[in-house]
Amino acid sequence: MRRILLGLLLLLGQQSVAQSPADWWYFGQGAGVHFEATGPVADTNGQTYTFEGCTSISDNDGNLLFYTDGSTVWNSIHQIMPNGTGLLGNASSSQSAIIVPRPGVPSNYYIFTVPVSGTIGMRYSLVDLDLEGGLGDVDTTEKNILLTLNTGENVCALAHGSGNGYWVASHIRYSDTIKAFEITGAGVNTTPVISTTGDSIEAFVGCIKASPNSKYIGLAKQTFGFTFPSGRISLMKFNNNTGQVVDHIMWSSPFVTGPYGVEFSPNSDVMYISDGWGGQLRALVQYDISSFDSIPIVTSEYLVADTVSFGQVQLGPDERIYLTTAFGQGTGLDSFLHRVNEPNVLGVGCNWEPFAVYLEGRRATMGLPPFLSSIFNVTFEVENVCLFDTVHFIPDTAEVDSMWWNFGDPGSGGLNTSTAFFPSHYYTDTGSYTVQLIAQSDTVFDTLQLTIYIYPRQTLDLGPDTTLCFGDTLLLDAYDLYSTYLWSDSSTADSFAIYRDSLVYVTLFGVCDTLSDTIRVDFDTLATFDLGPDTTFCEPNTIVLNPGLNVGALAYWNTGDTIDSTDLLLVTQSGQYILVAENVCGNVSDTVEVFITPLPDSALLPSDTLNCFDNSIFLARPINDTVTYIWSDSSSEEIFKIDTTMTIWLAAFNECGINVDTFTAIFNGEIKTELGEDTVICDEDSIQLFGTDSLGTYLWNTGDTTDTIVTPVGESKNYIVTITLRDCQSVESREVVSTDTACPEIDCTLRYGNVFTPNGDGWNDRFRIDSDCDIFKFSMSIFNRWGQLVHESSNVAYGWDGYINGEPAAVGTYFFTVQYKDYVVVNSDRFYTRGSFSLIR
Repeated sequence: MRRILLGLLLLLGQQSVAQSPADWWYFGQGAGVHFEATGPVADTNGQTYTFEGCTSISDNDGNLLFYTDGSTVWNSIHQIMPNGTGLLGNASSSQSAIIVPRPGVPSNYYIFTVPVSGTIGMRYSLVDLDLEGGLGDVDTTEKNILLTLNTGENVCALAHGSGNGYWVASHIRYSDTIKAFEITGAGVNTTPVISTTGDSIEAFVGCIKASPNSKYIGLAKQTFGFTFPSGRISLMKFNNNTGQVVDHIMWSSPFVTGPYGVEFSPNSDVMYISDGWGGQLRALVQYDISSFDSIPIVTSEYLVADTVSFGQVQLGPDERIYLTTAFGQGTGLDSFLHRVNEPNVLGVGCNWEPFAVYLEGRRATMGLPPFLSSIFNVTFEVENVCLFDTVHFIPDTAEVDSMWWNFGDPGSGGLNTSTAFFPSHYYTDTGSYTVQLIAQSDTVFDTLQLTIYIYPRQTLDLGPDTTLCFGDTLLLDAYDLYSTYLWSDSSTADSFAIYRDSLVYVTLFGVCDTLSDTIRVDFDTLATFDLGPDTTFCEPNTIVLNPGLNVGALAYWNTGDTIDSTDLLLVTQSGQYILVAENVCGNVSDTVEVFITPLPDSALLPSDTLNCFDNSIFLARPINDTVTYIWSDSSSEEIFKIDTTMTIWLAAFNECGINVDTFTAIFNGEIKTELGEDTVICDEDSIQLFGTDSLGTYLWNTGDTTDTIVTPVGESKNYIVTITLRDCQSVESREVVSTDTACPEIDCTLRYGNVFTPNGDGWNDRFRIDSDCDIFKFSMSIFNRWGQLVHESSNVAYGWDGYINGEPAAVGTYFFTVQYKDYVVVNSDRFYTRGSFSLIR
């Protein structure tokens, strides 16, 4: 971003406090102003009584030297110079005179005069300030020297491109000719440089001005008619080295039909034209001439004001343009000067201020004093006046021998001053800084102070994209200091109201930065949806809940799921389902109860089992009020008892279906062998360990596979036997400790009955031997009455069940023999018993 400020070496801008040769103005009927640090102040000491033409000059320190109306010359104390009358200008000439210093001779000034629509022509007279004790006088040897005839009522002065002289130019009435005369230290060259523009018009009223940079000449051409004026506007490119007009543009204005006053902005890019006719036309217009192209210039025309009838237009030493009120006698309007405060700025930003300076009751008619344009042209540019940029000062160095700068930033220490012609300075904060420049040209020193402003950088943030509820309004605020705005709808306010779906962008044109931002704003309504009625269905079916959201919203289920692009929720289990949808307009929720009736469980009963015990098995069915259960015996009891090998089934059914499960229980028979408690025996004895399960198989840890074993004498051991009965196994153990301290006295008897009845009634069904001895080895043989062996056994617990080879034995008398050993009996001891008994059925 580049920002350029124009400063004036002799004439400062709006906030300057320098002195200037243009500091004192005398015009109209005793009117005058003095440009002080705070602005122009009315001065009532002036002696002019002129309807139009006038001019004045001060020294470089702003001290008044003299002034004239083109006919009479007054000195600095407002007295007529001794030879200061009879100049051939005229108080009713648009620009009756202009004053130009003589190069190299500080005390000499030339007054160039033009008459009022006559043939007297343009002339010059020399004023020598060394005369009359420094108050000056007109040199009679160089007074009213003719330069050219038939000039219009206009004259302007420009700096020579060499920096060592000046040009004075005038338009020749009723022609397309411009004549320029060169002024050097040797004097006035009376041979003109003649330029023709090709634009001839019968015009003599109106002003001519040179731009501050001496590159342009502007001419207001008014053909005066007592009924209604007409005229045209001319802009010429001027070669200030040769004095030649090198290009020319001419146009007319719908607002200014009688062009009269003309002036340039301090930066020479803007031209102002006033209408000087006292009838209904009263306008001040502005043109952008930076392109020097007729079409852009004409189309740039801006009507600054049209409230009063204007006269002359003149740039002041404060870089503001001032205007008089013409034909205001008796109204009081002509006791003011109007003002353009920012003449470099196009359009409304030029800041038109009517009635800006009160003249203390003195009348300002149509004229204001013109000056040598280069008074307003010893300029410097200030580039990069934005925070974080380095400010560059670029002066016009023509005729300048040395410079000393003070940047008004004491905090920068030694960097606050410079003697460079093109210095730079870095300001660390925004705000106003008063820059002082002292420039030397030959023996002349000029001081100016110009206040510059370091501008803040622009910022722009419309915020993130957002969603609002219909009926709301979002006001976007792009305001930033020193900025203009262009929104997407071409509006230019600093704010923008949004009340419907919009993609809005804005470009901020700031003094430092051009920024853009975009925001998307959507508008929504309160969400609506419907989960439907409560519902019931059977497994394995599912249901999909489709809320059908009608607007964008953040929606979430009480299950933890969030709404995706399908808006659907698959329900596979019973429960209460709640959906909450929220957006900028509020929260909405709906609830639905889902009941899923399950199929009866297929695993109703435990796995098939092998029962190694004699106790019963009890099966419990599930308890579910929604299911009906039927056992294979057609009962529906909660408990089913099984006490024998069998297969049963359980059926479960409801409205969703039926399942049947089966269970097989095998009753193996219980293994009842018990080896007894661990024991201690005499080390000279042994005991018998025996199993009681006759149908089982045995495997001892001694390697024996019989149901009975006898422990070796004197051996201590933990005896372990594994008994297998069909599909069941049992492990029994008994530890036997052999010691000499356990040898007791022998004292036991053998008992048996003499009758038994094997009829299956559970009473006395077996013939058994009973003893209070702790028997570990046993042998019994039973014989019939014929001496035949019908049964034998080595297990005292078995006895005889009354069967022979599976057939019931005959009723009668039977004989037996028994051999046995007691645990506590030594091996050498053996009991032998024999007897008889009767079998009765």
